[in-house]
Amino acid sequence: MYEVFINDKLVKFLSENNLGKKSPNALVVKAISRKMLKENFSVFLKSGSFDSLVFHCDKNPDKYFEDFISLFWYFEAAGGVIRNQANERLFIYRFGKWDLPKGKIEKGESPAEAALREVIEETGLSAPEILNELPSTYHIYKFKGRKALKRTYWYSMKYHGTDQPVPQTEEGITEAKWFIPDDYKTIQLNTYASLLGLIEADLRL
Repeated sequence: MYEVFINDKLVKFLSENNLGKKSPNALVVKAISRKMLKENFSVFLKSGSFDSLVFHCDKNPDKYFEDFISLFWYFEAAGGVIRNQANERLFIYRFGKWDLPKGKIEKGESPAEAALREVIEETGLSAPEILNELPSTYHIYKFKGRKALKRTYWYSMKYHGTDQPVPQTEEGITEAKWFIPDDYKTIQLNTYASLLGLIEADLRL
């Protein structure tokens, strides 16, 4: 299964065996061709009646998802969900929402190297340790007048030090704060839809 977010809306690619219960506000169509993906995505965007678009695939969804990606300007980024020794997680406040440190993968970097670099740059924390790889997220946004699709690789990380985080203000970050899981309601009420499942996946580790 693949999920792509457009703000709070969702595009899914599912195999026939994983369709599950259909949402009453979902546009559900069978994936046949790249052209068909493009046409139905356009219908989905123009209509205000649907909150999700579900492509169901007779075969493995991978091929159709690759066809879908080819419709956009494609970028890759990487970031981290950082926990400290008290099992708190670090969130940053950027552009009016709670977010996680992340950024574009530079030429020659692996996703893990980029994630560590971005975490250090955006939080000021030194030498975090990667614990596990988390599920990637995908989202569509406008970039230089074109629709872009970004894949973000995520890693669960551990910070062993005691220094307080310092937000990278030149990147629009105004706060970097540790949260205990009991306080996640604050995050959930004001974050990106694409991060909600990611946060849950990290908590299960």
